[in-house]
Amino acid sequence: MSLDDARTVYPILVQIAQDLAQAARDRRTAVWISYDDFCQRCKEVGVKETPRTIATKLLKPLQAVCLENSLPDLSALVIQKPKARSDFGNLLRPSDGWWEVYVTRGEATVGDVPFWFKQYQAARDYPEWPESPFF
Repeated sequence: MSLDDARTVYPILVQIAQDLAQAARDRRTAVWISYDDFCQRCKEVGVKETPRTIATKLLKPLQAVCLENSLPDLSALVIQKPKARSDFGNLLRPSDGWWEVYVTRGEATVGDVPFWFKQYQAARDYPEWPESPFF
């Protein structure tokens, strides 16, 4: 990841967090942001990645920066496109790679959706995101 690309997409994630927090406060249905959606927003600011590469080239490094700085994990805001499941309806969650850092630290297992949702809520509701990148 180039720092320029990370600095370019950081405000997008902060805006997503603020929009999701406002929807929660207003008790409106959240608009989930998929990897495809995030890629489109990145392309609009000149950062061209695919849903396959966006996680490793942008979101994983941003996740590391957030965690190193004791901030909520902004990468938790981006999810896989929901897949229909006959037993539980749509399953919302990040990619399998999102959990790696938490598994390594012994905090969660891959697929621990309640753990992810707590991280998602922390990032969504964090009131003090710097307007400009903190890295």
